[in-house]
Amino acid sequence: QDDEDLEAELEAALEEQEAEWEEDDDEDEEEEDMAEPDDEERGSDFDEDDEEPEKPPEPWMLPLPEVTNNIYLKSYFPVLKWNPNKAFGPADRRIWVVDHFAKSFYCLDAKGKTRRQHDANKLLQLERNVMDPRRARLMFFDAAKSYEIVFPSNDERERFYETGSSIRPAIRVYAPSLTKPDTAVDGGSTTTTIDGTKENAVVQKVPNPFKKTGELLDRELQGRCKINSSKVQDEPVSVWCGTFNMCGSPPPRDSSSLESWMPKGKYDLYAVGTQECSYQKEEGEWFGFVQEYLGKDYLTLASMQLWDITVVVLCRKKCLLKITNVEGSTKATLHKEKCGMKGAAGICLRFHNTSMAFISCHLAARLERTKMRKINVEEIVNQIQLANKDCDLSSQFHHVFWMGDMNYRVEMENAEAAPLLDSKKYIELLNQDQLLNEIDEGNILYGFKEAPITFPPTYRYKKGSSDYMNDRGRSPSYTDRILVKSMSNTTIKCTGYGAADVHTSEHMPVYATYVVRCVRPHMNCFHRDQEPRPQFEFSEIVFEDQNHLMFRKPMVMIYSPFSEHPHKGKSSKTSTMKP
Repeated sequence: QDDEDLEAELEAALEEQEAEWEEDDDEDEEEEDMAEPDDEERGSDFDEDDEEPEKPPEPWMLPLPEVTNNIYLKSYFPVLKWNPNKAFGPADRRIWVVDHFAKSFYCLDAKGKTRRQHDANKLLQLERNVMDPRRARLMFFDAAKSYEIVFPSNDERERFYETGSSIRPAIRVYAPSLTKPDTAVDGGSTTTTIDGTKENAVVQKVPNPFKKTGELLDRELQGRCKINSSKVQDEPVSVWCGTFNMCGSPPPRDSSSLESWMPKGKYDLYAVGTQECSYQKEEGEWFGFVQEYLGKDYLTLASMQLWDITVVVLCRKKCLLKITNVEGSTKATLHKEKCGMKGAAGICLRFHNTSMAFISCHLAARLERTKMRKINVEEIVNQIQLANKDCDLSSQFHHVFWMGDMNYRVEMENAEAAPLLDSKKYIELLNQDQLLNEIDEGNILYGFKEAPITFPPTYRYKKGSSDYMNDRGRSPSYTDRILVKSMSNTTIKCTGYGAADVHTSEHMPVYATYVVRCVRPHMNCFHRDQEPRPQFEFSEIVFEDQNHLMFRKPMVMIYSPFSEHPHKGKSSKTSTMKP
């Protein structure tokens, strides 16, 4: 983003981080600086089971010869400068050097001349391209533009990502081989000093990166370097999601009344979705309000708007360097003559190695339009363009947070619902909830889960009052919802789901809070036990259920982060009822 305000915020974030990264001869102070934020900084909504110990990382000295593949502590990577507008040529050849002992990145030309040098603590983002498994992007605070580079193979890119992550003082990596052996497995982490001085210096035979003849040369590894390592593969990240149909009204004048919906300063990530946010007199007025409300400790990662549907994601400044692959997209649904200006806005990102997507939607209204809402959802899932454009929304992220005014109703008359509301028997109302019934029957949002609802219906209120409006004699409904779909090999815990007592609209705002275990960068290059890449073989792929009458030119495409390119499997038949 070229926005001047964002650049100023990033500079402020850098200045704040540089104070923590200052080198100090006192080992104890240095280790304390490199410690992760404590639990109080992360927020107070963690369960004890999800918290990491408050103990600071233990210092530890490891001799350089004991490090597996220690050549990666000063490694040379031949790459090509990525230019989408022309073919690669000799002038595009580069050598990127990651030097742990100098705490620096170097960009060399094909002859070995240094073109650029950047300190490791100035690295803002090290981002792996989603669509091309050989491409990566580096962004430094002190560089005018980012570097887009292409590696010879996916393996080379992964090794660069690993060693490039371990050199960063703000990142703690998963490296059990570099962590003190007697450190507690249930949360132990160390700041490991690798000692290559005097008798611990190492000389390795390595291929000459400047020649293609296979010639070997001696590379001396000497000095000391530090890596923030851990035996724990992931770290807890607190996430707040909220949705609010504002009905064209501005937020409360007294912003403190929003505390019951959006508590300040408690979470690492905030994802705020709105619908009918039409009060804005200036573009981005609502986004500016949210940023000002959360304060200077947070940065806006991205914001998207489709008509009056918005979504904005903010992160704690201390988390900024752990986040990559931020994208946004919108999708307007069809049939505007029947359901109006409906659709969704979405934002995706990666926190370390864990991908997340946040969707704010507004679906077709009215009790009888259940099928139309299903069509709206299918259009959004299949056609919103986030990350891998060849995959649908629900299948490619570790966690998808779906929120918005979904307009599903409780199929009950108001006279029958009123005594249930008075006695707070919400479960009996939810037995007639259209969305829950559609999900139970497998008709919509397959795999998405919703936390138990313990709050009253969120629609339809009289503005400025906690009294429900008589909506054609129908029961109040749970139109505003938050659901999540997570991959099976991930860890997520919902720590709260509720509605806030804010009555500037006909809807009550809804929020959900989560603790997501985000996978740290894995230092495979330093693991003592090196395992080969797995191989998967599919003897047959059959569609057991289908909704279409006929498939034309059926094809299965398989993507994986460790694959060199997508694999396409075509059916032997061009048209078939059952491929």
